[in-house]
Amino acid sequence: MSDQTVEGLNERERECLAHLEEAKRLGVNFSRYCREKQLSFHQWTWVKRALLRKGVIGGRGGAGEGKPAGFAVVRVAPPASSATVCRIHRPSGWTIVAKRAHT
Repeated sequence: MSDQTVEGLNERERECLAHLEEAKRLGVNFSRYCREKQLSFHQWTWVKRALLRKGVIGGRGGAGEGKPAGFAVVRVAPPASSATVCRIHRPSGWTIVAKRAHT
């Protein structure tokens, strides 16, 4: 982020940016940071949204930050049982199973 970007911010936005950077430095999410510092998470979230709209900060963090979402590989195979219609299993470990309704 450039100094010019920060200069275009109002005082509240600069203060929010400082809080966000401190939360990141401490390794806690913004909600927890606000709770520990006794700040109104709701009020600061509005300011944070303004920073997002202005492009000063990026969206949600996480493991996939900066990586575009891709397509999942889907293999079609006969169901494991007569009640199972579809099963989706991700390498991360989660599975979605759709079952046939009993009539």
